[in-house]
Amino acid sequence: LIEGAKVFGWEEARKKISQESRQDHMRKGVGVAASLWVAGGGGPPSTIVIKLFSDGSVNLNMGASDIGTGTKTIMAMVVSEELGVKPEVIQIENADTGTTQYATPSGGSKTVPTEAPAVRAAAIEVRRQLLEMASGELNVNAAELSLEGGEVVVKGDLSKRMRITEIPGLKKRRVIIGVGYRGPNPEGRVINPFADQFCEVEVKPKTGEVKILRFLGAHDSGRVMNRLTYDSQVFGGITMGIGFGMTEERVLDENRTGKLLNKNWHDYKIPTALDVPAEMGSVPIEPGDTEANTTGAKGLGEPVTIPTAAAIANAIYHATGVRVTETPMTPVRLCPLFSAHRKEG
Repeated sequence: LIEGAKVFGWEEARKKISQESRQDHMRKGVGVAASLWVAGGGGPPSTIVIKLFSDGSVNLNMGASDIGTGTKTIMAMVVSEELGVKPEVIQIENADTGTTQYATPSGGSKTVPTEAPAVRAAAIEVRRQLLEMASGELNVNAAELSLEGGEVVVKGDLSKRMRITEIPGLKKRRVIIGVGYRGPNPEGRVINPFADQFCEVEVKPKTGEVKILRFLGAHDSGRVMNRLTYDSQVFGGITMGIGFGMTEERVLDENRTGKLLNKNWHDYKIPTALDVPAEMGSVPIEPGDTEANTTGAKGLGEPVTIPTAAAIANAIYHATGVRVTETPMTPVRLCPLFSAHRKEG
């Protein structure tokens, strides 16, 4: 809340709005809302198999699917960091019930915190075996070795190094296999993602129109594994939350038989580029949670949608003094509320 308010300019915005003329045809307001996602901490089971081949390439075998959130990219980054190889040499074999390991569904914003610790464990096991092979060739203890840029390097003496592909033990065996498992979550600790979001709106009380001027999401989702996919999750979640709060509504028949009347994209209005603000910001709250799991990652994506509509409603209240407790906050719904408020005033 503190960091988000600072980046958003919360105090400055409220002060500026209070000094502006509050004409009836146009009013501005700012709002904030916070949330805790019920999932997002991840947890067992997860089994990962990593193979390092003698040509330096890597195979990552995992059951989890990537539903467009960048899961495969992040898992490759974890392997790359632990084994000191470039991501482009990593082949990912995933989501195949015939060849990959069991995995829980990719949902609940818990895939990365579920799979990444197991991936890391498997990579660490491969690294352990590899360094033991190299230690005999370099005549040093395995604890004195590290992996960098596809090479085994002696710590403190960078002149002593050997390419992974040149290690006799690996060339003879052809492959090193590491298996990793997801351990249990810590007992008595809350490892869920936390979030808060800020927005500024422009309201026309006479017509019920609301224009969202800017939005900012400040999220504690643990360690930022990939900043590009992190921000994309935030912006996507805000957009979906705006749809829930401003345009999307299921209309059922009046006899309440459950028949959906607006079952097409013309009548069920999802937000377009014209419905979201051009100014959207993302503030990751770090450092990550070192107790959540061995990678410090927590969920992101679904948590972003939760406080979005509430932040908009609070901004409308700041602008007009009217509490809105139903969605979508369309002119049809807002005009009667604004009209009643004027009569009471």
